[in-house]
Amino acid sequence: KKSFNETFFDAGRKEYGTGSQASNALPLFLDLVEPAYREEVLNHLVKDIEAHGYKLTTGDVGNRYLFRTLADNGLNEVMYTMHNHRDVPGYGFQIQFGATTLTEQWDPRKGNSWNHFMMGPIEEWFYRSLAGIRPSEDHPGGFGHFIIAPEPVGDLSFVRASHETLYGTVRVEWQRQGDVLELQVEIPVNCTADIVLPGKTPAKAVKGGLYRFREIVE
Repeated sequence: KKSFNETFFDAGRKEYGTGSQASNALPLFLDLVEPAYREEVLNHLVKDIEAHGYKLTTGDVGNRYLFRTLADNGLNEVMYTMHNHRDVPGYGFQIQFGATTLTEQWDPRKGNSWNHFMMGPIEEWFYRSLAGIRPSEDHPGGFGHFIIAPEPVGDLSFVRASHETLYGTVRVEWQRQGDVLELQVEIPVNCTADIVLPGKTPAKAVKGGLYRFREIVE
């Protein structure tokens, strides 16, 4: 960590390397940034995204670190804005073009492959943030115990997701109408979970079963 920061961190600019999105997102995700500089490095990352019209500049390697850094720091609205368009670079352009699988290039007309998982890290955000299905760091060893912490963003009105575990299928579905969020969660038998509703604490501890929640959200 010390060597990395001595080599790549510019204490004057409060940025890493060239100051690109990948340059700042990687050390933030890997917890290499000294606490005193973390907020400023994160702010520089967001400013760069804004300066590029909420377009990403990362590539295959940097995409996941950018997406996770934003999500892990509560910047899911930035993530949503960054992907909710139909321009290049972006997933919306591929959909508009008619692609049914991820393509090698952001513009499918310029790539060789029309079935390429290289741009796939967005799927982690779908499951981990939008649906909120994530493993518990305090209980390693699979999904015997896990967390459900959905993150409604933008103008999304519903999310429906399932995840196959060694113990059975985890299912999450939520719908939002105005400021009312209705959440349905299915926990496999012999599993436990902490359900964290948006803006609510503490978490609700539950066992295997089907649960429904109705909450007012901002």
